Amino acid sequence: MQVHPEILARCRKNDRKAHNELYRLCFGYLMSICLRYCNNREDAEGYLNQGFLKIITNLDKYKEEIPFGSWIARVMVNTIIDDFRRDKKRREHMTGADIDEVPFTGAVDFNDAAQELEAEELRGMIQRLPAMSQKVFNLYAIDGYSHKEIGAMLEISDGTSKWHVSFARKSLQEMIKKAMKRMMTLTL
Repeated sequence: MQVHPEILARCRKNDRKAHNELYRLCFGYLMSICLRYCNNREDAEGYLNQGFLKIITNLDKYKEEIPFGSWIARVMVNTIIDDFRRDKKRREHMTGADIDEVPFTGAVDFNDAAQELEAEELRGMIQRLPAMSQKVFNLYAIDGYSHKEIGAMLEISDGTSKWHVSFARKSLQEMIKKAMKRMMTLTL
């Protein structure tokens, strides 16, 4: 993501038009990050606005040698994780997602599955994971954090982080198998 340094300079001077311009430039990129962690667009928009406020108020901490897109992505993920930490009650009362337990015995070629499934379907499958597994999976598989970093952010052990990634992968594999089975029965 390329943002002209002049826009950032104007934002640092609290120029409201520059804030609006920066928001429009970053909206799609930041929304895609938020949608990975939220089950609905309204929550994602709320996180986006919280994160953008942090970006604007902390622009003086941004170092030009770091790509701006990487910096704002980090701020956005940290905003979402901070909110998750504050909401400990919800985390304590989390339950599993409604993952159907129908056994599937047919063979599935996962390369074919990856080509057939739309990105939106995969995102929907990730959103059906339990909240903690969804967050850990996104942080590990998509955002590239280590289990140690995830453990520190979410206040869990490295082993718990690894368990959530393993659980998420197994659950996603089952969901993909079921989706492929449905696709195969529709084409026959």
